[in-house]
Amino acid sequence: MKKGEAKIEFYSNLNYLKQEFENGCVISKFLYEKAQREKNLKMTYVQFNKYFNEIFKNQYGIKINTPKMIKEKEGDTDNKEPKRIKINTNKGKIFDPKFGKNINKDDLL
Repeated sequence: MKKGEAKIEFYSNLNYLKQEFENGCVISKFLYEKAQREKNLKMTYVQFNKYFNEIFKNQYGIKINTPKMIKEKEGDTDNKEPKRIKINTNKGKIFDPKFGKNINKDDLL
């Protein structure tokens, strides 16, 4: 496809895509495959997914959860944005099999 044709193809089928999305086809891969069969889309899945994320995830307020993001406490209403947490990469003892157990040193081999 030439530059810009995928965008035109996506937006020309937007009413169909919105209808299918509201009917429960909310996973972009399934919606893409269905639109390929029924509407004969020529764009690639990567292009489709780009426009899908821009329109549906932003418009309908679907948020993507990432492992580095946590929500604030429920009592705090000033800031509803997720907080970024810092992952500690210091070298140290990661796993201790004797943690919380009473083991006699005589029992160890």
